[in-house]
Amino acid sequence: MRILENKYGYFSDGGRTYTIKDWRTPKPWINVISNGTWGVTISQTGGGYSWHTHAMFNRITRWNQDIIQDNYGKYFFLRDNDKKEVFSLTPQPLKPDFESYSCVHGPGFTEFNVKIHGVEIKTLVFVPTALACEIWEIEIKNASKKTKNLTLLNYMELLLGAFPDWHREFTKTFITTEYSPQYNAIVANNKLWTAPVDGDSSWNKDWQYTAFFMSDTRPDHYECDKEKFIGQYNDISTAAAFKAKKLTGTTGTGFDQIAAMQFNFSLEPGESKKISFCLGAVKKEEFKKSAPVYFKKAFKETAKLKKELNDHWSEIFDKLKVKTPDPAVDVLINYWLKYQTISCRLLGRTAYYQCGGAFGFRDQLQDSQIYLTLDPEKTRKQIEEHASHQKKDGTVQHWWHPIANEGHFTGITDNLLWLAFVSFNYLNETCDFDFLKTRAAFIDGGSATILDHILKAVDKALERMSRRGLSLIGDGDWNDGLNAVGPKWKGESIWLSHFLYGILNDLAAVLKKTGHHAAQIKKYEAEAEKLKKAVLKHGHENFHFYCATKDNGDIIGAPGAKECELYLNSQTWAVINGIVDGDTAKKVMAAVKKRLYKDYGILLFTPAFSVADKSVGYLTRYAPAVRENGGVY
Repeated sequence: MRILENKYGYFSDGGRTYTIKDWRTPKPWINVISNGTWGVTISQTGGGYSWHTHAMFNRITRWNQDIIQDNYGKYFFLRDNDKKEVFSLTPQPLKPDFESYSCVHGPGFTEFNVKIHGVEIKTLVFVPTALACEIWEIEIKNASKKTKNLTLLNYMELLLGAFPDWHREFTKTFITTEYSPQYNAIVANNKLWTAPVDGDSSWNKDWQYTAFFMSDTRPDHYECDKEKFIGQYNDISTAAAFKAKKLTGTTGTGFDQIAAMQFNFSLEPGESKKISFCLGAVKKEEFKKSAPVYFKKAFKETAKLKKELNDHWSEIFDKLKVKTPDPAVDVLINYWLKYQTISCRLLGRTAYYQCGGAFGFRDQLQDSQIYLTLDPEKTRKQIEEHASHQKKDGTVQHWWHPIANEGHFTGITDNLLWLAFVSFNYLNETCDFDFLKTRAAFIDGGSATILDHILKAVDKALERMSRRGLSLIGDGDWNDGLNAVGPKWKGESIWLSHFLYGILNDLAAVLKKTGHHAAQIKKYEAEAEKLKKAVLKHGHENFHFYCATKDNGDIIGAPGAKECELYLNSQTWAVINGIVDGDTAKKVMAAVKKRLYKDYGILLFTPAFSVADKSVGYLTRYAPAVRENGGVY
C-alpha cells in the first residue's frame, strides 16, 4: 500500500521504507546510513559520500557540497559495447532517460531499480550492523530479445582523511594505491593525516587506516588515476574511460587517486548477472588479518548480513508502535523518527547540509531520548558520556570531536542544563535512581556522581543570574545565533529562565525521592519561586514573553517590534514549564498559533531580521526566514 503518496514518492512496506518515483525532488532526499563506525550518505540521484567514525576528519570518498547539482558520488556505469552507449545506473551523473526508475530508502539500505535500453538493473547499497564497510550489489538483467555485450564500470574519488581537502594538489601526493589480486581489490593508504588526532595537530602523521574497494568478481581492468579515467579537461559525462577499450591499470602515488574497475560480459535474452562490491577501511596494522574476513562476510555471508540488518531495525521498531487516525504520525513514530534519530543524529552526526562528525553537548543528549522507550540503557550511557565533558566548575564543552579527542568550551549558557533535563527524563521513564550514584569523570580531573554533576550544572546556572533575577544569556542560549546579546554578562534570556525554572522544580522533586536534606530541597524550591516571580515581573508585556534583553537593557521580542516581535520558545516554554497556566496559557498559545503557524511548519520568530545587527548575533546575518533568522528551525 502506498502511504501519503505525492508526485515524488510514497511510504512503502507499511511505512518502513520510502519509495521515490521521480528523482527530480525539490532538494536531494538522502539516506544517512551509519552503524556508528562506518557511514554513507546517498541521495535519490546517487550522490553522496562515505566515512569511518568521523565524517569530517575521516572521510573515505570525496564529495562536493553542491545540493543544487548533487553530482558527486560513487557511481556505476553500463556500456553497451555494440551500440557504443553509456549510461549511469543512477540519475546522476549522466541523467539517463530511464524507462522506469525508483529509489527506495530504508533502514540501513538504499536500492535503485531502473530500466533502460532493454536492460533492467537493481543497485543495492547497505551498511552491515557490525562491519566498517558498505556493500554494493549490482544485478543486471537482459530484458531484450537480443544478446547484450556489456561493460560495467565504477568510479569514486578517494580522500582518505580530513574533509574538505581544500589543497588537493598537495594532499593527493601522499595517497598510494595498489591492486590486490587475492581480494580483487584496490587498496589505498595515505601517508599524511591533517586532522587533529588525539591532540596531535601536526602535519606529520600517517592516516591510521587502510581503505579497500574489493569485488566478488575479478575485474578485467582497473584504474586509480583520475586523469586517465576522466581525461584532461573532460568531466565525468565525457570521461575518456567510456570510449576506451580498457582501463589502464595504473596504481601508485603522485596523482589524483580514484578507485575504478571494469567488467566485460555478455548476457543472453533473459539472462542476469550480479557483481558485488565492498568499500571499507580498517586500522592499517589489522588489514592483513581483516581483509579475508571482510571478503568472506561481504560476499559469502551476504544473506546473513542482510538478515542481521533487517532484524536489528525490526527489534528497534517493534518495541513501540502506535496506530492513530493520522498515517503521518504513524510512520514517523513507528519508523522514521527512530531511524533518523539513531542512524543520522546519534551514529552518523552528519548529512548533506552540515558535514560535521562532532558530538554536541545538548544535541546528542536530546537525541538520546529516542531510546527512553526502546533501550533506556543507551540513554544512560549517553548521559554518562556527556557528564565526562564537564569541568568541576559545572561548565561543559559545547561540542567535541571523537578521533581528535578535543572540544570547545563557550559562553553559551543552556548546554549544561540539558544534562539535568535528560537525566530527569531518564529517571521518570526508568525509576533507576541508583543511576544518580554512578560516577563520571570531570574533564579537568577527578570524578563525581551523576547527581553531583547535575548539581554543579544547576549551581553554575544559578551563579549566572542578572540583578533582576533572570538567567543571563552570555554568548547564546538554545539559539546559538543570539551570540552577541550578552557578551558582557548583563543580557538576559527569557527562554532560559523558563527552562531553568522547570529544571529547579524537577531537581527538588528528585532530591525528595532520594532522601536528601530538606534544606537543600528548600533551596532549589525557593530559587524556582524567585525565578518565576522575576519572569512574571520583567519577562513579558501582557503575557507576550520577550526573547531576551541585551547587555544595554534593550528588549528583543517586545510587542510592536519591527523585527523579532514574537519569539516561539519564550511563549511555548512559559506554558511547558508552568510559568503560566489556565486561560493565560491559552492566550499565550493562541498568539503562537495566529502568528507563527504556517502551512510548512512553525516559525522560530516573526518578523525576521532584515539588517545585520552586531548587538544581536550572527542569526541576523542570514537571509530573512532562513535557519535561526525566523525560519522553520
